[in-house]
Amino acid sequence: MTLATAGVVAVTLIVAGIALVLLLQQLLIAGVDSTQSARARDLAPQAQSGNLPQSIPGTGTDTSLVQVVSSGGKVVSSSANISGEGPILRAPPVLRETNSITISNSPLDTDVGFRVLAEPIALPDGPGWIYVASSLTPVTTAVRQLGTLFLVGLPVVVVFIAAIAWFTVQQSLKPVEYMRRRAAAITAADLSQRIPVPPGTDEIAALATTMNEMLARIERAANRQIQFMGDASHELRSPLAALQIQLDLAISQSGQDETPSELLHMREQVARMTMLIDDLLFLARSSESSPTTVPAPIDLDELVFEEAARLRALSGPKILTTRVSAARITGSRRDLARLLRNLGDNAFDHARQTVEFSVSVVGAAANLVVSDDGEGIPPSDRERIFARFVRLDHSRVRDSRGGGSGLGLAIARTIVESAGGTIAARDRTDGNDGTEFVVHLPLDNSSEDHP
Repeated sequence: MTLATAGVVAVTLIVAGIALVLLLQQLLIAGVDSTQSARARDLAPQAQSGNLPQSIPGTGTDTSLVQVVSSGGKVVSSSANISGEGPILRAPPVLRETNSITISNSPLDTDVGFRVLAEPIALPDGPGWIYVASSLTPVTTAVRQLGTLFLVGLPVVVVFIAAIAWFTVQQSLKPVEYMRRRAAAITAADLSQRIPVPPGTDEIAALATTMNEMLARIERAANRQIQFMGDASHELRSPLAALQIQLDLAISQSGQDETPSELLHMREQVARMTMLIDDLLFLARSSESSPTTVPAPIDLDELVFEEAARLRALSGPKILTTRVSAARITGSRRDLARLLRNLGDNAFDHARQTVEFSVSVVGAAANLVVSDDGEGIPPSDRERIFARFVRLDHSRVRDSRGGGSGLGLAIARTIVESAGGTIAARDRTDGNDGTEFVVHLPLDNSSEDHP
């Protein structure tokens, strides 16, 4: 908008400037013509009566050149400033009428243009002409000065107008920029926020109103989805619990050696579905604006040792905790334990021989690293794996702990972000095959005895 404004102003000023210069030139030449006509009218009666002296006297303000020339081209009289010179015009005009012409390269001066008035008169010995010539140097100087002033002033005016346009447009778009920042700050975690509507009824106010209406519709749709997920999870837990009890009872009554494999498989599937329902219920609760737990100081190293003990009870990779240091953070013990369980199960399922936990304190943050020696995660998938229901091709194996549902890492990120931390996946820093999940959590500042 600023460039368009500056361009329009520049074109307008250029056209107006050219017109002004041409108009000034025409006005100045018209003034010269008027002065020459008056001079010729004053001399005409004396020339016609033959009383005009050979040297025409000048006036106090007149600097023109005057000649009275016969039809044969003989100078009868002339002003003192052209005395002894030949006719101003080499040949008289064809038509005997008043003529005003501009000449250059004249006998008077080859470098200066002249404006010449040729006035026909009747001399005592026949027809003749009065020539009145004036130098156009003052006209040329005035036009050149105006052109120079215009060329110097044009960039200044254009820059000044552009600055005003920039400032005006910037001030006009400030509400839009403020709305953009507020819209960028609205996330799925809190859809209740709205964009302030500026005063007035202009297009910007209408845009803010429309965006708020859109946010309201999105909030209602999200709340209905969360409500449905929570209600479905609650309703499904009771029949699944009853089915789990019936399967356990059937398995216990059949005896260890006579238990059908179908019952064992069904029990695993029910356990997996129960875990999936619990995950969905957790996600539904985490989307609510009000917290379900009150944060408290937690020893992260103790939770890590508890998770390592749980995994050691299972048959599988070796669990290492030799690099676990003390670190106290603030959060929900239940949620942090779920975070460690999800990361631990993920590493346990993909490891070949070892799973390692490490905890360290760097500055004001506790760094938790859970690594495995599995196949690793391609760089293009390291962000996608934290989305809900995303499973990589090599991780489609489902187990009794609920693995393979695609919610474990999504829940882990939800827990970490609610605690004010970050989580990311990367290659192992020791150069070996596998993946490391790195979690940064702020330390607890409520007491002085934490590390």
